[in-house]
Amino acid sequence: MSIGKLGYDYKKYLFPEDWKEYELSQLLEVIERPVDMVDEKEYDLITVKRNFGGIQNRGKFTGKEILVKSQFQIREGDFIISKRQIVHGACAVVPKKYAGATVSNEYDVMNFNNRLLPLFFNYYVQLPFMKRYFYIASDGVHVEKLRFKTSDWLRQKIRVPSIIEQQNIVSVLATSDRNIGLKEQLIAEKKQLKKWLMQNLLTGKERLVGFTQEWEGVRLGDLGELARGKGVSKSNVVEIGYPFISYGEIYTIHNIKIKEYRTFINAKGRKESFRMYKGDIVFTGSGESANEIGKAVAFLFDDEAYAGGDTIVLTQKSNDSLFLTYMLNSNHVINQLASLGQGNSVVHIYPFQLAQISFPLPPHPEQIAIAKILSTADHEIDLYEKQLEELKKQKKALMQLLLTGIVRVNVEKVI
Repeated sequence: MSIGKLGYDYKKYLFPEDWKEYELSQLLEVIERPVDMVDEKEYDLITVKRNFGGIQNRGKFTGKEILVKSQFQIREGDFIISKRQIVHGACAVVPKKYAGATVSNEYDVMNFNNRLLPLFFNYYVQLPFMKRYFYIASDGVHVEKLRFKTSDWLRQKIRVPSIIEQQNIVSVLATSDRNIGLKEQLIAEKKQLKKWLMQNLLTGKERLVGFTQEWEGVRLGDLGELARGKGVSKSNVVEIGYPFISYGEIYTIHNIKIKEYRTFINAKGRKESFRMYKGDIVFTGSGESANEIGKAVAFLFDDEAYAGGDTIVLTQKSNDSLFLTYMLNSNHVINQLASLGQGNSVVHIYPFQLAQISFPLPPHPEQIAIAKILSTADHEIDLYEKQLEELKKQKKALMQLLLTGIVRVNVEKVI
């Protein structure tokens, strides 16, 4: 079995011969620690996140505030399953910080015996065949309303190594988790720094050295012409052709500028669309909520492209496009946009409304300097996020190798 192609059929896994096979019922047992609810007493409630994302604190609630009175205490090392969400990977081992919290009867709480380490199993359940076990033990016709049948799941079989090898596997994967956690913390710090920079540099609260000239209050409509893009039919979308930017692509772009083309149109579609050039700024003209409208990205390619339906294009020449895009994504502008959207199921914004958006504008040299600082912050975040993605891929590969015995961990010394 090659790495990256682990299947959903347990019988096709080539586990080492010295790994022992058990039914899950031989390794785990369901336990109940009923909580005698008291109206005035506070209880810590938790929930289990999907995609094996761990446990999340819901907060403290008094017994009077908790509507479901059938609550059970959890302890460190318990394995808990959300019976309605387990097909989405909602299960976790309880860490020390959540010991003593409570869950409702919508959860299964289980204990491990001495053949299985909780932290090893926390990784093991993410193997594809384990995901299938969760699915086939769930009953119902709609994926969001399936009901987990615990007894069926406990009859399934797995193969596991000795406790010593489980410990060594956990040690290797825990190191990988720590590296991922450190990278995630670094990204969070960089994003917080960028947020501070935007809040202060885009409002003039903090001025860069050498810039003292007053900022001018402007309306977006004063800076250029705003016009709607034009949609094309699906039949005109092709793999190779003329670059085409849709409102959906703008909304899903993480960066402040368009970095690559993802959609193309043919010659016929080109004639029907709105042409834009380097320096233009493209907005989302519609969305499912007020938070999705008016998101702006700068078009910074030397060649021309075409803006689709439900986009709005600002054509302007005298200001720095990257700076304007940062400004148009600042809290000051976002708060104005939120009050302008029209519609219920789909929210729209129109060029004449965008034209009324107001904000302070520094002289052009200061715009360029501020944009450079913010763009550098974005570049660092991009770099660290790519490194994080690579760490996660490496961990996935390690899990596939170690949890199936394709690669064995030295039982004398952990690598």
